[in-house]
Amino acid sequence: MACWVKSTPAAHFININVASAVSIYRAGLWLYLTSQVNQLGGYLFWFVAAASVRTAALGEVAYLATLASIATTLLALGVPTAVMRLWPATGERGYAEGALAFAAAAAAGSLLLVLWRPVLALLVASGLLSAYYAAYFQTTYNTRPVFYATVAGQAARVAAAPLLAPLGPDALAATYSIPGLLLTGLGVAASRLRPRAFGVRELIRAGISAWLPGAVAVLGTNLGVVAAYNLAHAETAGYVYIAQILAGAAVGVSTIVTGVLLPYLSSSGDPDAAAVKAYRLALAISAPLAVALVTGGVHFLSILGWQYAEAADALAVFTVADLLGLAAGPLGSLMYAKGFYVPYLAVGVAANVTRIALYVLFGSSDVGVAVSFLVGSLAAVVLYAVFQRPTAWAMAVVTPRALLVSLPALLLAPFGILPAAAGAAAGYALAVRLRLVTRGELADFARQVLPTGLYMRVAPVASRVLDLFD
Repeated sequence: MACWVKSTPAAHFININVASAVSIYRAGLWLYLTSQVNQLGGYLFWFVAAASVRTAALGEVAYLATLASIATTLLALGVPTAVMRLWPATGERGYAEGALAFAAAAAAGSLLLVLWRPVLALLVASGLLSAYYAAYFQTTYNTRPVFYATVAGQAARVAAAPLLAPLGPDALAATYSIPGLLLTGLGVAASRLRPRAFGVRELIRAGISAWLPGAVAVLGTNLGVVAAYNLAHAETAGYVYIAQILAGAAVGVSTIVTGVLLPYLSSSGDPDAAAVKAYRLALAISAPLAVALVTGGVHFLSILGWQYAEAADALAVFTVADLLGLAAGPLGSLMYAKGFYVPYLAVGVAANVTRIALYVLFGSSDVGVAVSFLVGSLAAVVLYAVFQRPTAWAMAVVTPRALLVSLPALLLAPFGILPAAAGAAAGYALAVRLRLVTRGELADFARQVLPTGLYMRVAPVASRVLDLFD
């Protein structure tokens, strides 16, 4: 019987005292599935809502969701990220309790938004609590509850869309809180943590370095919708929003690798090598899908309605920007995991202030917003590379192969969705052939994700398939 790999390293498991030894790939897989369900749920929600309300109403929903995202980030002060840094590094569970106390206080304060627009109070409070529990589950590598909450929440959103559409944009926007509320409930049941003022000052200090660039990043990402809403009209804001959603779906598959990257790098003995590997694998699994959207995005957008095909150019630009983000993400996480808070802060601020300034100039069109976002992504990659030159160079070495594996999707996607899928599949075959992903890495991933019995049945078949590319 053929083996899947000729020499397979032992499966790598992460050991931290807050959880049993768990596969980082399995944790990342649940986050990837969560990301995909989020993208699919958002897409279906907009598809159902688009059949019930005018395009301008969906632009209003996008505007409200964007404002809530901005407010949630600003109030969180980066504390969820600090938990993923301090808890694995120290093994002190008290940091999780201190972060819970902070999240609960911030959520209570956010309820004052009811005086402005009640739906914003609901969205921000649920966002703050769910952000904390998402960080809790990621830090413990138990990310399955995040997936469950997302599946149930997105299904509820899609089912509720036609019922709530007659009640107006605020009612539709309120559905964005459902996954977060479900995740909060699961988090309360699973964690059994009690909020107490432990390490709050240290959490805030560590969080601020991630919060300020993170806050500016959220502004840099989401102010595009706000700019389009205010400088143009609600329809343009809707085009920007849906283009960002689909572009994010193209690279969302990389969450398998990057979803729990920060806590992993924080406890890794060789974080530089781990960051390069994460980039290589993320690029291998994202590039074919992303390139399919760059040249064939109009076919995917048209499913929502032909009016959304107008966002195809913006979708292509956003997707290229997200591909650049596959490099910026691991480099930024690497700097933060090493404790280089000030450089991390400086890069985040510089890249996103650039975006915000360009939104003011070009935010009257969806393509202008997308180009502004792209320039910020490019600035982030360049600046991170300055601080992490050896790691950035190692990433650059593998990038040309990713361009080659994307070629089939690039050529076939303009002809429709099925040709795009065929091109992406051919790209994955090339990724193995060009050693962008090795047989050993595929086997290591499959061994940790699949049940043992299923792995034993799949391995011989996979080995024969992979032999075709050797």
